Amino acid sequence: MTFLFRIYCCISFFFLFAKALIEQTKPIYGSHQLITYVVDWDIPKSIPWRKLDHIAYAFAVPNQQGELTQFDEAQLIKIVRDANRKGKGVSLAVGGWTGSIYFSSLVRTSHNRQKFAQVLVNAVDKYKLNGLNIDWEYPNDPNGISCNRRNPEDTDNFLKLIKLLREMLEQKYPSEHKLITAAVSANVFLDEDRKVITNLERGWATYMDAFYIMAYDINGVWSNVTAANAPLYFGDTGQLISADSSIRSWIDAGIPSDRIYLGVPFYGYTQKTLAPITRDTDMNVPLDRSIEQIKGDKHDDYSTDPCPGATATFSGEIQWRSIVKEGVASNESGWTTYWDEKTRTPYAYNDNNRQFITYDNPTSLRIKSQYVKKHKLGGMMLWSLDMDDGDDSLLNAMQSVRR
Repeated sequence: MTFLFRIYCCISFFFLFAKALIEQTKPIYGSHQLITYVVDWDIPKSIPWRKLDHIAYAFAVPNQQGELTQFDEAQLIKIVRDANRKGKGVSLAVGGWTGSIYFSSLVRTSHNRQKFAQVLVNAVDKYKLNGLNIDWEYPNDPNGISCNRRNPEDTDNFLKLIKLLREMLEQKYPSEHKLITAAVSANVFLDEDRKVITNLERGWATYMDAFYIMAYDINGVWSNVTAANAPLYFGDTGQLISADSSIRSWIDAGIPSDRIYLGVPFYGYTQKTLAPITRDTDMNVPLDRSIEQIKGDKHDDYSTDPCPGATATFSGEIQWRSIVKEGVASNESGWTTYWDEKTRTPYAYNDNNRQFITYDNPTSLRIKSQYVKKHKLGGMMLWSLDMDDGDDSLLNAMQSVRR
């Protein structure tokens, strides 16, 4: 009896030890299927914690020396504390559209990478972060703002930074897995000749936890015809990319599907058209580019990129909360809503002033959520939480991606 009891104790201890060892390699804070960006300049008064898995706090902007600037430290600390109490994780998003100017020079040499990586690791420690989200828009790519530093070796140097970060974080936090994620273009990274890479180095899938694909801003102020901001599939406008084609390209380039996250927008774009839109009209109606870009909603600032010679303009961005408030989604105030079966997205038109809006709504986001599950992707990312309505209509529509 004593001998059998000893065997039982040994077996029990072994399983408890194995369970503890396995759990040590898991992220301490929660799941990572539904990621929401929270922006430093517009924190929601109430965050619906039970409806999300992870927060990316935007943005910490690296200056020329690699120091992280332009965010409210006290506010970040509070978000991390509140999130962790709810069992949720927080990553600090570094960079952004106007915050990627110095990335290229910060990763160009071994010395610079080491220095910048140490700054990032120090931030994880100082703010008790659960991860880092690198938002470089974009490596060796002319589609970023005009004054971004660029170098043919940007993509290679970016991977070297990620590898170094992984090594440093594992050394500092041996029992806690810190997430390393990146917000990336709908196009796969570019090589030294600015051609899309069709076969990425294996290290990308080894060292990076997730690729948040920004499958939006496919059409906007730069377009000449009405077209979807965030098409799931190709439409009628001869566009070269959709969410589906983007995801397939990243997978074909070597990124496992469970490392890929479909990014969706909580906003749309509005423009004036040269011709009316009716139920007999498909997308592809000419936009009026003889006039200055119109203001989207009250949140749309007349501003410029931080580059010499940049011209001030409105973006035409209109947030979902404004779309609801102004009666667009409910066919009020002269608006008529339509559904584009090809792109699986809605759009609206106001015949009174020839105004067009492309956007996402709960229906399109439910369809995108189904796509994510069908193709076994890692999950979904949204930009950004403050843009939802008071009922969390868009966030609610995405809940099926959570496991």
